[in-house]
Amino acid sequence: MTKRLITVCYLLLAAAMVLSAASLNVRAEALPTSVELSWDAVDGAVYYDIYNGQTSVARLPSDVYSFTVSSLFSDESYDLCVAARDAANSDLDSEWVNVVTTDWDGVYEWVNKTNDDNHGKMKTFRLRLETMRDDLYGQYLEMYMVNDDGSELRIFPLFDFDSDQAGNWVDYDDNSPTGIAYRENAERFNSSIFKPSKWRVDRIVIDYDSTSAYIQTSAFGIIVDTETTYNLYIEDGLRKMSFTTTSDSSLAESVLFDNPNPGEGDAFILTEI
Repeated sequence: MTKRLITVCYLLLAAAMVLSAASLNVRAEALPTSVELSWDAVDGAVYYDIYNGQTSVARLPSDVYSFTVSSLFSDESYDLCVAARDAANSDLDSEWVNVVTTDWDGVYEWVNKTNDDNHGKMKTFRLRLETMRDDLYGQYLEMYMVNDDGSELRIFPLFDFDSDQAGNWVDYDDNSPTGIAYRENAERFNSSIFKPSKWRVDRIVIDYDSTSAYIQTSAFGIIVDTETTYNLYIEDGLRKMSFTTTSDSSLAESVLFDNPNPGEGDAFILTEI
């Protein structure tokens, strides 16, 4: 009799666990550097705790049923958990999901909607992105400017990370692959007839969804700093990139080609094609 009662209790407990697991019904949508989680309400839950592996990410109140786990690497597998807990911090239910993030790889294009095209140099602008990994710096995006004839020039990073030339001054007319890539990219956005004499990469900053390059240029003995920042995001289901180039010099700002498209602001908005 005792054995039978114990057996029945375990069966009932197992059934309750199945019903409980079904109540959360965690859904996960993988994005390039984040995962959007959503779930159903659990009766009696006061908190919903989110975990990335064994790391606690967030504690949410009982009326919140979605959360975005961000700052993830692309093309990586993650085990994520949603746990429903009561006021005593006891588990009511929990569910794990395994998700593989996507990536930002692809070709993105900005199209000029006006006749103001910097003497024909900025009718369109295309960038191809490719996810890369470096032993020291980790994951990053290589960026290639795609020309009208289909040829490509790598504009980020301009130098390999282990290059002994990184940080050195480069003559503007330098005909190395790096010199040509910098010059052809820079000339698209230079709206003046003046050209710098030399340039150098001061530093770069790599984040999950953004990349910034800080460049110094010298012209007529004057050194100016510019910052070009690329931001990636998803809008209306489309993968997009915005980039801006700014300077601490009013002179440099005055010769930078601005986005002429009405309603887009200062940033150039590229959409994946």
